[in-house]
Amino acid sequence: MMLSSAVEALKRGKIMGFLVPQAHGEKDVLITHILYHLAQVRTTVYGLTNEQAHSVPSASSLNLTGLLRHCALVAAGWSNMAAQQTNVPDVPEDIGEDMYMEDCVAHPATLDETLEFFDRCVSYASEQMESITDLSAPMPVPDAPWYPPELESWEARWALTHIVGELARHVGHADIIRESIDGKGSYELNDLVDGLDPNREW
Repeated sequence: MMLSSAVEALKRGKIMGFLVPQAHGEKDVLITHILYHLAQVRTTVYGLTNEQAHSVPSASSLNLTGLLRHCALVAAGWSNMAAQQTNVPDVPEDIGEDMYMEDCVAHPATLDETLEFFDRCVSYASEQMESITDLSAPMPVPDAPWYPPELESWEARWALTHIVGELARHVGHADIIRESIDGKGSYELNDLVDGLDPNREW
């Protein structure tokens, strides 16, 4: 399994698995952190079977395929809103609308199908984020009962920062689930994805 082309762009030179690549300027820093977290959550399924990726091995009700799908939809949906701001079109039909976490967890797509969907969402989110020209521009608050009724808009930068925060939370979920499956931690998985020996001497 290879990282998506959008995320592979972050892999310049040999870097530590937990060191976000250098970036310059507010927008590039935000985008880099978003793509980095997407790369990390994708790494958690490296080397797993379809059955393992769909399993629920911990006290949580989550599985890795569900987390991959949810993180992909978060990145696609929020980046779309941040880029389009006041006139938000629907995301492409092949991505679809956001889904509740329980729907993502129960989705029947295979691991390979989930990864293909994930990569498509990452590429779409990358394009949307790159198209943002004004981080201070307001974006409308989505119509949902959990948002304060008096809140009318957020800045685009807030939306991108929200993506960072939500992805970081779910990468932690994914790390614990992967460790519950076969004991492999994120340091080892990052090395394996990068073709490095996890047992090498530093």
